[in-house]
Amino acid sequence: MNWKCDVVTDLAPLYHDGVASKASRKLVKEHLRECPECRAYYKKYSPVEGIKMDMPISDAEDFVMLAKQMRRRRLLLWGGFLSYVSATVAALVLYWVKKNR
Repeated sequence: MNWKCDVVTDLAPLYHDGVASKASRKLVKEHLRECPECRAYYKKYSPVEGIKMDMPISDAEDFVMLAKQMRRRRLLLWGGFLSYVSATVAALVLYWVKKNR
């Protein structure tokens, strides 16, 4: 397997889904014509066929609740970080004042 085969193997999912760039599609298409190993790999490549989504897309309430929880957690983390920085600065200032007396 040469480097072209490695590149085509990496691009196979994008080519299969139709989201590869024009240049990548051309490269993969030309290589698949020439290389029987990559052609066999691509023929059996079907990463997401037959997968059924269990969650209805219209159920947005869970996503809203998750976003609120994430926002709350982010605020708590920032609050903790700012408290830590403030305490560190205060301790350094007190140490500096005490040392310079």
